[in-house]
Amino acid sequence: MEISSPFLPTELSWLKVSITIICALLAYATLVLAVFREDVEVPIDYTVSLPEQCKPGWKGTILNEPSIKIPGSSAIQCYNPANGQSLGQVNPATPDGIDRAVIKATEAQQEWAKTTFSQRRKVLRTMLKYVGSSMQISATSIG
Repeated sequence: MEISSPFLPTELSWLKVSITIICALLAYATLVLAVFREDVEVPIDYTVSLPEQCKPGWKGTILNEPSIKIPGSSAIQCYNPANGQSLGQVNPATPDGIDRAVIKATEAQQEWAKTTFSQRRKVLRTMLKYVGSSMQISATSIG
């Protein structure tokens, strides 16, 4: 048995029109948001001053017998293994210093946990931008 109704085609037409209008409005709203919203994840510009050892023309002391150990000191000698050039000294961490660093890291992680995914992505994009823009400096200081 076939059901015929003069309203059925009209109802389907209005349904199609309504769905089309809703889709068009959603597409327009998405476009407006994409174009006009402020990008809160734009990386931040920042600079880090170069250490003396990375500046052009720097000449460090050439060590006769390069070693990380410095006689009479607990400091660690840093040097370029390719040419024995001294880069400086670093004091090793003490057990108390390590404990303080762990406490600071724990506090920092608690603050980091409060951030949104968008804020974290902004930090990572900032780091990526800095690393990318300072590759030449890094390559020069290594070689």
